[in-house]
Amino acid sequence: MKYMLVVIITTAAPNIGKEKQTFELRNPQESQRECLESSKTFKFSLPVISIDTRCEPRRNNEEPTMKSI
Repeated sequence: MKYMLVVIITTAAPNIGKEKQTFELRNPQESQRECLESSKTFKFSLPVISIDTRCEPRRNNEEPTMKSI
């Protein structure tokens, strides 16, 4: 079964008056194991960026995407 690695990136710079912006990236993975391994590459912290990852089953004909949410 194929999976999608979902990466949610939220950026904020409250000290300069910018509003939060959130982006969602969806990247196909061959297996759940591969997806979980790939999600580890996004584990880092910065003061103005928050990143959350998850793996979920790929829907029929779902394509990779990047969108602002």
